[in-house]
Amino acid sequence: MENFERIESKIQNMKEEKILKVKSNPLSSIIITITGIMIVILGLTIIHGETLTPLFIMAGAITAIVGVIYLVMKTGKNAGDYIYEPTGKKLKKYKMYVESNDAKKIITSITNNNFSGMKNIKKAAYSGFLMEIRGTNDGAIFIFQLLEYIPHDFVPSSPVVVLHGEDAKTMFDILKV
Repeated sequence: MENFERIESKIQNMKEEKILKVKSNPLSSIIITITGIMIVILGLTIIHGETLTPLFIMAGAITAIVGVIYLVMKTGKNAGDYIYEPTGKKLKKYKMYVESNDAKKIITSITNNNFSGMKNIKKAAYSGFLMEIRGTNDGAIFIFQLLEYIPHDFVPSSPVVVLHGEDAKTMFDILKV
């Protein structure tokens, strides 16, 4: 079995396909954190009561913690979204399980560079083959990779494929079904 690069690592270096990583704006997370701190201060200084003070402190602390968690998620190493530059659309993540017969069709399509045969692919509830897909919601571009379950993980069994035009529309139609 050949070792293929995973879609997540491949997509980070797709400058020629005009796919860019854009960091998220952390402003909303900062606002949530500051709001939580203000609620705690309000509970400690202004509100006096046996039940209201602890309630305000607890609510403020929870709000501040949620804000900090969101802040870490939005500014972390892998944070951000991938954008397809020509359309400005965000690449969404999709996962689709396929039957082994359909997996053979996918491999044949990749090998022959002819994706019209993929029109008949059906989603499975669960199987040993998984398609990881990234694409825009307008069908301008789709990037996919077939993975096979080899105990205890899904392992790439195809290279990462980039679809444009009619081939991308085919993938878009498969995902809508």
